Amino acid sequence: ALGSYGLSAFVRAFSSKNTMPEIHYLFIHFPIALFSSAIFLDILYVLTRKNDLDQTGCWVMLLGLVSAAGSIATGIWQDSLVGHLGSVLPLWINHGWVQIFSCLIFLCLFVWRIKNPDTLSHPNQKWVYTFIGGLAVTILFYGGHLGAKLAGRI
Repeated sequence: ALGSYGLSAFVRAFSSKNTMPEIHYLFIHFPIALFSSAIFLDILYVLTRKNDLDQTGCWVMLLGLVSAAGSIATGIWQDSLVGHLGSVLPLWINHGWVQIFSCLIFLCLFVWRIKNPDTLSHPNQKWVYTFIGGLAVTILFYGGHLGAKLAGRI
């Protein structure tokens, strides 16, 4: 006697295709917050030279990449119900492709930083890195805007 709010309702809800869009919304805010925080921490490090900010920014970027994998996976799963990813052209108005593109930029930044730990200390590289990071955050926010429009939230 679990009632309508018990385990049986939970099983019914998650066995239905109609509930998948609600799961994607649980994942999407993590990479947005983590990637933008990582770049913010990197900019603070460039301005203050406090080593804790450098290390924290790197770890937050890694967590952003991990959470982005979950967001992309649930987005692709949701897209199997909607069919948006392969049907909307040009690509810069396609929510899924814009977000995947921004995540690839963040991945490149992370690899760059791991292979060259002094990137944020280098006189020229630090500005290139933070500019690309800011651009990636802007693209990420734009993709989030497209997703909100697609979901009918704005």
